[in-house]
Amino acid sequence: MALKSDRPVSEKNVPHGPEFGHSVASGFRVYRGSLVAVCADGTIVPAGSTNTPSPPVAIVGIARQFKDNSPAGSTLNGDMVGPHPIWVKKGCFALPFDTAPSWANVNQPVYAIDDETVSLSHEGSSSGESSSSGSRLQVGTLAGFETNGTPYVLIS
Repeated sequence: MALKSDRPVSEKNVPHGPEFGHSVASGFRVYRGSLVAVCADGTIVPAGSTNTPSPPVAIVGIARQFKDNSPAGSTLNGDMVGPHPIWVKKGCFALPFDTAPSWANVNQPVYAIDDETVSLSHEGSSSGESSSSGSRLQVGTLAGFETNGTPYVLIS
């Protein structure tokens, strides 16, 4: 299910990849802790979004903060609204899977279903889950499991 508010995301410390600022696409809202996709025009949208200004081309990481660039955002003030950039981080995060992975899946690609949920399957099952080509965008790889069974995904 797609996020409706900010969320904390458990993270494992790893050497980070480069992080970049991105503007949220016009008409979209990104929550802190959400998976975000960069579109061909350089703007970002929540992973799994449809009707984007240009096609989503890659998952770039986890949003560091909330940003509303939708018409509803006009009721907010300050840094939470508008087109100015937010930072997107890379690392190793506990993300919910649609179907529980196992140790046999370690190092396999992980794909975005929406801005919260990931899958080992690259094929979307509905139009709200897929890129323009019908395949989900890769988030990263399954890195391993916490002792309690929580899976971690490496986004680099």
